[in-house]
Amino acid sequence: MACGTPWTRSFEGRKGGERMSGAMLEVKDFSVSFDTYAGEVQAVRNVSFHVGRGEVVAIVGESGSGKSVLTQSLVKLLPSPPARVKEGSKVFIEGVDISDYSFNQLRTIKGSKVAYIFQDPMTSLNPLAKIGAQVTEGILCHRIMSKKAAYEYAVELLRDAEIQSPERRMEQYPHELSGGMRQRVMIAIALAMKPSLLIADEPTTALDVTTQSQILGTLKALNTERGMSIILITHDMGIVAGIAQRVIVMYGGKTVERGGSQEIFEKSRHPYTRSLLGSIPRLDADKGHDLDFIVGSPPDMLNPPKGCPFSPRCKFAMACCGVVPPEEITLSTTHASWCWLLHPGAKRVYEDFRRQYPDLYENGAALP
Repeated sequence: MACGTPWTRSFEGRKGGERMSGAMLEVKDFSVSFDTYAGEVQAVRNVSFHVGRGEVVAIVGESGSGKSVLTQSLVKLLPSPPARVKEGSKVFIEGVDISDYSFNQLRTIKGSKVAYIFQDPMTSLNPLAKIGAQVTEGILCHRIMSKKAAYEYAVELLRDAEIQSPERRMEQYPHELSGGMRQRVMIAIALAMKPSLLIADEPTTALDVTTQSQILGTLKALNTERGMSIILITHDMGIVAGIAQRVIVMYGGKTVERGGSQEIFEKSRHPYTRSLLGSIPRLDADKGHDLDFIVGSPPDMLNPPKGCPFSPRCKFAMACCGVVPPEEITLSTTHASWCWLLHPGAKRVYEDFRRQYPDLYENGAALP
């Protein structure tokens, strides 16, 4: 395994390393396509967002929305071909433009600046290698230390990931651990190089509720104690409120709404976001209250809708929704939505929307 050079060398003499704001990560007009025999699959389309230092940002949406493709493409984890980051896409890590970085240049920031936790740890861990060997591998590659020191550091990392009896776990194989324990091992591996940004791709999938809570608690502790920025990818709105400061809602490869966690949960304005929230069982709901559901299927990204990607499934869709992409409507300094219902000319349809979601009155949402 070839070792990368230090991050500081990666832009020695580099021209055009434009420095942006103080954000840990900034993404501008990011688009990703897959070139297939059937045609171009437009998985991510012109997505822009940022992650501040020490901030937790959740990217939510149902399967096929483009969440994982977006985040894996930021540091080119997807094979190319077939994946292709389209021209004009910009990615800045701590103000440095890495959009045109080669594979070897990106190796200098993977682990040291950005770490990724994949959805299924069993497919990420080597089933034939002991946990200790897998945790120490990256340490020995990127740091100059003895095997004994690397072993002691690996034990410390497992302990930081809240793994009980870490010395014993070092001698075990992945199949000997529970799903939650394997996910904690992945967290420990991600922490090895003390990254500034951790991307967790549905880290609680297939785990029981108690283990889900423990894994989220571990991520929250890492954010609080280490000041680590976190991107949490999930389709479950129920786990977002307790950990994320901001939420980005994606559908059909596009951002349909973004805002602070409280704004999304109490003042969301896009029908898709409202449906996601309405599908969560609530203890304070009236007896006999029906959960919301979305009729239909996600769009075919070989031929995505010309207008709003949610328009074929939206019960409030108007004629313009399917043919003209909605503009960004700024609702506050942190809250924005892409929906034609917010246009002044859609007042009558918007009133129908508000009648179905009366809590918008209570939370002070008003037509712009």
